[in-house]
This record gives sequence, structure tokens and C-alpha cells, in this order.
Amino acid sequence: MEKKHQYDWLDLIRGMAALAVFTGHLRIICFRDVEVGTLNLAGKATFFLTGFGHLAVIIFFVLSGFLIIKSIHESVLKNKWNTVNYAQNRFFRLWVVLVPCLILGLIIDKIGIQYYGHSLFYSNQWKYFIGQDIENKLTATIFIGNALFVQKILVPTLGSNAALWSLANEFWYYVIFPLFYFASIDKVQIYFRILFALLGIGLLFFVGKEIAITFPMWLAGGLSYIIVKKIDQKYLENTLLMIVFVGLFLLSMLFNRMRIQMEFFNFYTISFLFALAIPFLINISMKNNLVKAISIYFSNISYTLYLAHLPIIYLVTSAIGFQDKLWSTRNFVLFLILTIGTLAYSTLIWYLFERNTKQIKAWITNDKGSNNINPQPIKKA
Repeated sequence: MEKKHQYDWLDLIRGMAALAVFTGHLRIICFRDVEVGTLNLAGKATFFLTGFGHLAVIIFFVLSGFLIIKSIHESVLKNKWNTVNYAQNRFFRLWVVLVPCLILGLIIDKIGIQYYGHSLFYSNQWKYFIGQDIENKLTATIFIGNALFVQKILVPTLGSNAALWSLANEFWYYVIFPLFYFASIDKVQIYFRILFALLGIGLLFFVGKEIAITFPMWLAGGLSYIIVKKIDQKYLENTLLMIVFVGLFLLSMLFNRMRIQMEFFNFYTISFLFALAIPFLINISMKNNLVKAISIYFSNISYTLYLAHLPIIYLVTSAIGFQDKLWSTRNFVLFLILTIGTLAYSTLIWYLFERNTKQIKAWITNDKGSNNINPQPIKKA
């Protein structure tokens, strides 16, 4: 029987990862890059803490790999695997939030171009978007391509929502991993095993180098599951071992952020060390109820926040002229206001859509006894 606290810390990490991605994007939009020595203490802290965005996406991949690999393997062990149910659960989990966010993003970008086309962002003068014509990325073909998870493969990401790149990675890992998994099972007939393996290899070529090279980071979550299954529980509950492995993971994040020994503390190292830390993290209870409430809130909205934040912050910062500004206390307060406002906006979208994923799936499939969309309590799998 699983402990009630088993995923508390994973919830918190997932929520903080989504917050890191969002605030990182907001900071680089609002504030001009400056020499660290010219900033006050609050400025240094803000610039440093909002610089973990890409590392946070790696954390998402590992967590997703852990949950999906665990779910697939345990369903097979219990003779409960069903390909149709698996596909339905994955599609509904992704689409219930993705489709509304694509529609909202399209509308928001159209409004931004129409009324604030002179802004740094919509006029393509912002240094991170030079040469990218947002208006030409709002076509029906690109919309459909993003809904079918072929962004960065056959089409670009829709409009301003560059964060959609990782969703294609996630989706295709959901497809590719089961093919290799069933290709490795003895009880599957040999010609099917060969077919599954060839399909998996073919899809890795289809998705391209950028998605294929991050697949091992997602697979690192499987290492977490193997450790949980194979290592004696008493070792995973050992405080000293927990401090060592969680500490190594945190140090790898810190060293990467500070650009210390980047040839060693790279994304692969971080994903591997996080995978080693997960078995210990799920054996630590979260004592503080306030921290638990915070972790539940941010974990709940993490997927929606990730998909929803970019178009709205581009529009609002364009409307109020708050892009590429110098650091100041006044601008920092405005940054905090924008942070809270975007969280409120994302929470509303979560409340309308993601919160109702199970009900929407049951309604569309007419399956009142529908399985859970997520194999575990944490929200983005």
C-alpha cells in the first residue's frame, strides 16, 4: 500500500519547476540583461532564481518518465494493460488543456498584433524573437500541427507560444517508449517485437535529433522506478543516503546555473542525479501543512501554467510598455504584480478545463467508469 505522503515532494518540485519556467520567461521579457555587479541584492536574487527555466523542463521530463514507465510496467504485471485506454488517457490529459490554450493563444496574439504591433515583441524587435514573424505563425496549418504534437518537427510552435516545443517531446516519448517496452517482453510474439522495435526506431528518426537526444532524460525516470522496485525500503528511508543523493542533485542544479564545470554538470547529469533522488524523495513525509498546500496548488496548475503563460505576458507587457526595462525597485513591484496576475489567469483556465479532465473524458467517451487520467497524484504525467 502506497503511503499518503509518497508524492508530496514531487508535487512541490513539479510546481516549482513550472513557476521557474514562467518567471524566467517573464523576467527576460521585462528586464534588460545587465552586469550582475550593477544590481542590488533583490536584483541579483531575482535574476539568479529566475534562471532555472530550461533545467526545470528537464525535471518535467524525468518526473513524466518515472510516472509513465511505472504505470505501464505495473499495468502489464497486473494484466491490465489496454492500448486504447492508454492512448485515450494520454490524449485527454494533454488535449483538455492544450486545445483551449491554443485557441486563447491565437486570439491573444491576434489582439496583440492588431493593437500593440509597435511593441518590441510584436514588431519582432525583441532580441530573442528577431526574425520571427509572429503573424505568419498563426495559420490553421500551424494550429493543427501543434494540436497533433508535430511542432518543431513539421511546423513551428504556434504564434508567441514557444514553450509548446517540449509538449511534442513529451507526446512522442509517450508513443515511443511503449514500442520499445513491448519489443523487450518475452511473452510478446517475436515478429511483433521486431515490428515494435522498428517502429520505435523509425519514430526516433521522424521526430528528429532535438527530440531524440532528450529521450534519455525522460528515460531516466525509469531508473527511479527500478530503484524503488529493486532496492530494500530501509535504504531508501536512510536519512544519510537521502541527504547524499538529494544533495548531489541540488548541487548539480546549482553548479549548472552558476556555469561551473558545465562539461560535467550538464542536462544528462542533472536528469540522472534527479532520477537517483526521486526514490528517496517519495519516502520523506511533508510535515508542514502550509508547504503541502502550496505544493498542491502549484502542482495542480503546473501544466496549465506552462501552456498558458507566454501569450498573455507578451500581450500585457506590450500593452503597458514593460519590456526590456532596467532593474529598479518600482519595476520589480510591477514584475511581482504581473506574476500574481498571470498565476490568477492560469488558475482560472485550470479551474475551467484541467480540473475537469476526468469528467470531460467520461462525457466524450461515454465511459462513466473511466480510469484516472493520471497514474499518480501529481498532475503532469
